[in-house]
Amino acid sequence: MLFSYYRRPLFLLLLVYAAGIYLFRAHLLKPDDALPFALPRSGALIEGRVSQYPVPGRGGVHFALETESVYGRPLKTGLMVYARSMGGASCRDKVSFLADLDEPPGAAMPGGLDWADFLARRGITAQARARDVELTGRANPFIRLARAFHYSALETYGLSLPAESAAVMGGIVLGDNKSVPQGLKTAYQDSGAMHLLIAAGLKEGFVVAIVFFFCSWLGLGRKYCGLAALGISGLYVIAAGFDAPLVRSYLMFSTGLGAYLLKREAGAFHALTVACLAILLFSPRSLFEAGFQMSFLAVYGLCVGMSLWVEYLKVKGFLGKVLELFLVSFFTQLGLYPLLAFYFHKVSLISLFSNIVLVPASYIVMALGFLMAFFSKAGPVFRALAWAGGASVDLFDKGVWFFAELPFAYIRVPEPSVWVVAGYFILAFAVLHAPLFGFRNRRLYAVLALGLGVMAIGPLGRAAVPGARSCRAVLFGDADTSCAFVYANPGGLYIVNPGIDGGKLAEAVFSGGGRTVEGALLTSLERKNFSGLEKLSGLVGIRTVLVPYGPQPPELKRVLAELEKNGTVVGRMWPDLPDGGPVNAFWDGDGPGYTGGSDILGWEIGGVRIGGGGKYAQQKDIAQGGLPARAEAQERKTVTREFFPPGR
Repeated sequence: MLFSYYRRPLFLLLLVYAAGIYLFRAHLLKPDDALPFALPRSGALIEGRVSQYPVPGRGGVHFALETESVYGRPLKTGLMVYARSMGGASCRDKVSFLADLDEPPGAAMPGGLDWADFLARRGITAQARARDVELTGRANPFIRLARAFHYSALETYGLSLPAESAAVMGGIVLGDNKSVPQGLKTAYQDSGAMHLLIAAGLKEGFVVAIVFFFCSWLGLGRKYCGLAALGISGLYVIAAGFDAPLVRSYLMFSTGLGAYLLKREAGAFHALTVACLAILLFSPRSLFEAGFQMSFLAVYGLCVGMSLWVEYLKVKGFLGKVLELFLVSFFTQLGLYPLLAFYFHKVSLISLFSNIVLVPASYIVMALGFLMAFFSKAGPVFRALAWAGGASVDLFDKGVWFFAELPFAYIRVPEPSVWVVAGYFILAFAVLHAPLFGFRNRRLYAVLALGLGVMAIGPLGRAAVPGARSCRAVLFGDADTSCAFVYANPGGLYIVNPGIDGGKLAEAVFSGGGRTVEGALLTSLERKNFSGLEKLSGLVGIRTVLVPYGPQPPELKRVLAELEKNGTVVGRMWPDLPDGGPVNAFWDGDGPGYTGGSDILGWEIGGVRIGGGGKYAQQKDIAQGGLPARAEAQERKTVTREFFPPGR
């Protein structure tokens, strides 16, 4: 690895092309064709090709579809289809059906999944709800063979292992983790092993290694071993879902094999560049997908770090192997921490050590999973393999739980600013290339100082909300509670009615770039308005809680007492008696005075009034001759409104 690699034409082309995708993302993220009618629409005749393995759900399945025609007219776009049954169709088959079309919902709360945006980034314009799907054309034999292995393997695990073990085995072997219980998924995430339950490139590499081993054992030459591995690993990539990490690994192997057959040099860095460019040429939208970003950054760190640091591994024997595994784990994850913070607001600290154990162990589980799939009809042999496979999964899960439950196994972090991310990657670049710089070279320490300086700009220069003395109100809720976030500048974040799930509220706080709430405010003493407060307080800091006067329910009393023990200021506020602070209360019922009714209190924060029990936000100060700026909550949708002082 040399600095000159970054000046090679292919790498420079990749940078220019990726920059072009980002600059023109508004155009590239649009579907090929727009639907020729407004939504919603009933009884649309749709024809197209299934683009993924159908996912079972309540009352049926759902899958992504690449349309070929609508009402018999050619049209290429994407749909997310929900159907009662597949009619025997699966991935890459052609299908036809009648469906009702509507728009996908947006984010139900800040920091939550914006389903409409998620689908739009994949070229999907609408949701289609159908009863039954009619199969009109089969996929090619190669895909059908891969599909047969996919379903046969999952069926084998389901029939021979307990449900939880079967789900984990399906995740480790094929990346199919949809049936893994949420609690166990969280443990995998906390231990830094979630990548072992998805379709990751290391699994394709494992398949290549196994094929090479058996072909060499049979006496085949390297050329024929490579061609066999290319075909069989291609089957595996399709069987495991054709996800970006698998495609990246497959293209890197193909590039290396092609270079070998042509007797040309192809290092890992060049193969990675070719794979990245090939995927983006075929699917520019992949640049904005978390799986694509994390896969390439992980392999980039591994390729560069190990190529430059391996010569410093002076320790031999078992300890040397452990140290080498640690460096592999470190360099693989070095570039992932900002993405983990951005997408999940959680970073596993134990992952540097857990993966030293869990990654090699996953290969054993994966090998047993393949053997179970291949020998499912072998009677006593299969029963022995099933016992070994089940025992290996149980032991593997215990290891995951062990690492996940260690103190400080993970930390929750707010969404990082652009400056923090940029500074971090400058630091990571310096660490990866430190041997190339030279440890006594001043340029190395200048780059490190630059990274730290850029990271410092974020906390120093980032305001809570852009604009001088502005306020941003975010209205959302669930079936019972209307909640509001108010970002006051200056002032910080205030939450009105923290009655939604506290974990989701904490994610919303982190997605806004913070980890502290200035104040939690209740519009009434009903449980619906405070039921998430206890869990929220365990995940983020809460400086103040203000509640109306009145008899407090025992549960609220207990939660407030616990908060006071931890340093939170708890107070009561009477409406229309301002104390000069940033928060005041006002009567929000039919008239002033306490009537015992619900949601009779409104809150005024930094010039913005939150009323209607959290259902509306309105500017307090009105410009002369003007009307108050106002935003109303909408069902199953996040409503955001920026408020500025009159005259701006």
